[in-house]
Amino acid sequence: MADPGETGRSGASRPHRRGGRSKVAAHLNTARPPLAAIGWVRLVLAALMAVMCLLTAGGALLMLMAWRQDQTDGLATGQTERLWDVWSVLADVERYAAYAALAVAMLWIALATVNVRRGTAHKRNPVLAAGALPLGAFGAWIVADRVVVPAEQWWQTAYGLALEAVFVALPVLALERVADAAEARHRPLRVMFVTAVGYLVTLQTLGALSTIDRTTDLDGWSRGGAYLMIATLLQMVTALAANEACRALEEGTRHRFELRHRFGEALIAQAGL
Repeated sequence: MADPGETGRSGASRPHRRGGRSKVAAHLNTARPPLAAIGWVRLVLAALMAVMCLLTAGGALLMLMAWRQDQTDGLATGQTERLWDVWSVLADVERYAAYAALAVAMLWIALATVNVRRGTAHKRNPVLAAGALPLGAFGAWIVADRVVVPAEQWWQTAYGLALEAVFVALPVLALERVADAAEARHRPLRVMFVTAVGYLVTLQTLGALSTIDRTTDLDGWSRGGAYLMIATLLQMVTALAANEACRALEEGTRHRFELRHRFGEALIAQAGL
């Protein structure tokens, strides 16, 4: 015959275990599905980045066409003026597309962080995560304007570019923390960082659609077109890496939500709640 004390102790311990399990299950079952609107925001961001790539490619084509015309019949003054007028329009449209892409990217980062909060137990601040992007962009612009452009020695230019890379790393590191919470792949983010820094180097040293103007001393139309083709390729790789990084984070968040939600349901069913 069992000892009443032992029976009491075992009977008292079972509700305690069941209660603890029900609390864990209730905590896991609080996971909410990610917001579906983030996919549409990513598509808009990808479209804006594609527009920027096409505009830079159009500027490169314009340069190469001018080089071809200069080699055959020569460029008249009126033709050169019309070329620069078209160039100015392309550069302005690219700037507006870049501003729009920055705003949409901030919205995507905020939604991604909210989805991580909804689908996992990790608490990430969407304001801090999204605010790192304009902070990095503004810091890189200040460094370019105050350090890189007026630089007279090569080491000053190298110092400015390194400082720009530090500011570019700020939003990437913020996204790394969000990706850690979602257990998403990090490689696309790192590829995006490398290519973005490479584009900045091209922008500051060789020239791009938004930095070449009428007063720029070009060493031939062909070389300017080649530089723009390099900028176009870097833009394309950066856009592809950014889209893949966004998609990886979205997939990681959804996967974490499904695991947490199903595990919570299994515990609830096992506890008989």
